[in-house]
Amino acid sequence: MEPLAEDLPLIHEGIPQTVGDSLSLWAKSPPDGDPGSGYPLLLHLLDVAAVASRLQQLIPCPVRLPCSPDWISALVGLHDLGKATPGFQKKLGLDFPDAAGAPDRHDAGTVPLLRKKLLEIGVKRCFAHQLAMAVGSHHGSLITSEEIRCAGGWQFSVDWIAAHDELFIGIVEGIAINGVPDLPDDDISRSAFLQWLMGLTSVADWIGSSDAICRWDRLDTWNGDVKAWFSNSLDLAELALIDIGIASKSFNIINSGAEAVALALDGWSPRPLQLSIVEVLDQLENEPGLIVIEAPMGEGKTEGGLACALSSRGLYMAMPTQATSNALFGRVSKFLDRAVSGSSALALAHGSGGPEAAANRLREVGLGTKDSGITAGWWFRGSKRSLLCPNGIGTVDQSLIGVLNARHQFVRMFGLSGRTVVFDELHAYDTYTEGLIERLLLWLQCLGCRVVIMSATLPNARRDSILKAWAGDVPIPTTSYPRVTWATPGRIQALAFPASCKQEIEVRGIGADLVVDKAVDMAKQGARVLMVVNKVDRAQEIYQAVDAVPRTLFHARFPMDQRLLTEKSVLKQFGPSGSCTAGHVLVATQVAEQSLDIDMDVLITDIAPVDLVLQRAGRIHRHERKRPVGFERPLVLVAGLDQQVPPPKLTSYIYDQWSVLRSAAWLKEHSSLDLPEDIDRAVQQVYGNWEVTGSDQLLEAIATAWPTHQQEQARMELLASQTALNPPQDWGMHNSTVVINDADADSADIQFGTRLGQQSVSVIPVYPFQLGNLSAHADFLSGHYLRISHNQLISSIRGRSLPSDWFNHPGLRHKLPLVLDVDGSGSGCRLDTDLGLVIG
Repeated sequence: MEPLAEDLPLIHEGIPQTVGDSLSLWAKSPPDGDPGSGYPLLLHLLDVAAVASRLQQLIPCPVRLPCSPDWISALVGLHDLGKATPGFQKKLGLDFPDAAGAPDRHDAGTVPLLRKKLLEIGVKRCFAHQLAMAVGSHHGSLITSEEIRCAGGWQFSVDWIAAHDELFIGIVEGIAINGVPDLPDDDISRSAFLQWLMGLTSVADWIGSSDAICRWDRLDTWNGDVKAWFSNSLDLAELALIDIGIASKSFNIINSGAEAVALALDGWSPRPLQLSIVEVLDQLENEPGLIVIEAPMGEGKTEGGLACALSSRGLYMAMPTQATSNALFGRVSKFLDRAVSGSSALALAHGSGGPEAAANRLREVGLGTKDSGITAGWWFRGSKRSLLCPNGIGTVDQSLIGVLNARHQFVRMFGLSGRTVVFDELHAYDTYTEGLIERLLLWLQCLGCRVVIMSATLPNARRDSILKAWAGDVPIPTTSYPRVTWATPGRIQALAFPASCKQEIEVRGIGADLVVDKAVDMAKQGARVLMVVNKVDRAQEIYQAVDAVPRTLFHARFPMDQRLLTEKSVLKQFGPSGSCTAGHVLVATQVAEQSLDIDMDVLITDIAPVDLVLQRAGRIHRHERKRPVGFERPLVLVAGLDQQVPPPKLTSYIYDQWSVLRSAAWLKEHSSLDLPEDIDRAVQQVYGNWEVTGSDQLLEAIATAWPTHQQEQARMELLASQTALNPPQDWGMHNSTVVINDADADSADIQFGTRLGQQSVSVIPVYPFQLGNLSAHADFLSGHYLRISHNQLISSIRGRSLPSDWFNHPGLRHKLPLVLDVDGSGSGCRLDTDLGLVIG
């Protein structure tokens, strides 16, 4: 190949009629409309290659590189080779004679052009295609065969072919590389490498196209020296990555499991669970591994999980809900402040998260300032970027999008690569979402991640399936509960440990219509009463009926800004150092079920699957505190357990009836629970082969529910298998024509996202005066949303026309306006200050 000429002109003068040199071709139109000052394509390719070079050092390839890092940078730089076509250049304002009818899809155009160049230098045909596909797919989805055919069918003139050669040589010369690129030989490593390469390309392109790198004033310094330009771009890339927060400091070096646990505990004495984690970490050392922690509520699983992260390049805590993410944000941020020397960014990754929300929560715990080490990275905004932050806490949905056919799913894979991913409250998901999690675990393993799974109530079959997916078909040790089990390829080990405290809980049934009077009576005696019911409508009705005692209502049908304020108030009143010392009734739905560190005196709960009842019980007598007289012993009252068969109205459309009925049968036989032993016994028996005893009426109801349960479980397993990406060993670079918008993938508004269930949409309650001046109210409205799943209300909302400028505001465009009258009513619902959204 001929070296690139050193005397190329700065910019080809005027509108070109032929391709005289590669600098006649633009990557971007000029910002001022000057037809002679576009940003040259060659220089853009060098810029992006430079970002990729620096980015590889921060997020290294999870498998052994099949070629030099410089070749990786070069491939990423060549992502826009498809812009060197008459069709695309015409879009930028350069009119070549052969532009008429020429295809203008530059991402699709890159694939055949780059494939051709790679073949010319000796890359295997199948590898050349896969490498070209990986970098050409930087707009978010794999290019289809039809798109490649349309883009690659154009007959290029000699001048265009010369320009392609010149661009390719320019990259090779600028980076100074030798040899040829390659791919790993084994299927799993190749899949991991390609996912990483696709993510690297997209992220490098975003940063390389930013004002930090793509600076128009730099064009004045161009003298034809591609090596000098690339060197300068490397310097700018390094500064840019520091500025946006990707170049955050990694964890301090830890020499032992004891050091890791001590950092997580911050001066507190380790409990038996955390001492077991010390042993596990000392055996794993820096090996990734899968760690499953099964222990009762309040044993310190969170601190154990955090300690496991210290051998990796970063942490992502995957929580079941936004509320649980918010509740743990402060603890995670303080841990990072101890574990990282220097500045590090932390993201709050969920629908109501983002840099602003993260910054506010950091300020609440004294972090996020210029003097503190932990900051909310301003660049990690939106669903595509949140998992690129070196550390984060958010919903499990954000990570699961990585294994869906969603736009930019590989960016999430790239962001998680090499990190520790902690799945908390694994029991909280249905079979469909569990199936996606299992598929994600396979990908995280080949991406070099350490995975920690935590649950108080995990069925053995579920745990064993996860362990064998990681380790292979090897024996699983039989160990008593509580326990920690860890897996590496070909081996599974387990360690039992004693619970730090034992507890005896009394369980009684109560009529569903008697719960209000009972709660009020207990509160009058000075008790902090937690009422957890299964449906928002029932919570609203109960709250209205509670009188003569202090009360709080906490559910998910409040606008998010109000819900977050309520959550803070609940934690302030009932948290470990809660200010509430008198009787109080907290009426809640499942938002209070898990990962909410509140300490109540007594629980009244609707009947639910036994694992969830036990989770709810974990909110009472959680900490050492003086109890009101008569409430020294933990008490759980279960609404519906007083009847032979619990009334279906309490759980219909919420929980699987077979699980509810078997749970009711088990609880009827166990009026006194010895924890922690009965936690594991209850879960294994209800979800295992326990032979139910009870009334003929109850047994008949269970038998009737069994076929539906079986069919639904099989349906969800099948859907999860079909919806998720193939496992790494079976994955290939072919794309469906239907790609999920990643902003919608964690919503039930699409057919198959991260969760199944009733159709739901995010809506923003809005008044006419706000619609009339959206620019003034957009910031407030973007945090004032909630999710609804009422079909009739959803249909009514969708039937309205949207304001013309609604989609101009990023915080509004993925949500629908719920237009209300001045009194707060509209579309068959009412927004009440005390009750939240009342439907019907």
